[in-house]
Amino acid sequence: MSTDTAADASAAEGSQTTTRTNTALSAAMPGLPALDLSKTLDSQREQVEIYRQLLEILAHSEQASAAIFPELSKSLVAHIDTLSKLKEDLHGVFSRIRALKTHYQSEYPDAFDYVQSLHVKELDDEDDG
Repeated sequence: MSTDTAADASAAEGSQTTTRTNTALSAAMPGLPALDLSKTLDSQREQVEIYRQLLEILAHSEQASAAIFPELSKSLVAHIDTLSKLKEDLHGVFSRIRALKTHYQSEYPDAFDYVQSLHVKELDDEDDG
């Protein structure tokens, strides 16, 4: 059976269901005017189909995420480890710089103060320009 034939059969079945529903409601509530629920039912069927498609998309997305999650987790752990090592290395470098700075300041105080004053003047010149 082709999809067009299946769609036509589904539409015919929906039309028959709508007619039965309208007849049943009219019989159950004779004082009310005849209700045409076909538009409402068609709209609800369209919404159900949209929700089914959305559910398929979400299920596919969840499967794809579940498939790549372990690999990404390992990668994240490796990156965190690398950053931790870099932090330790930088801490060591700056610690040595501070130690050298303290050593040269105590051994050559006049030269150290002179170089510091030059550095401050360079910073002031950059701010003015």
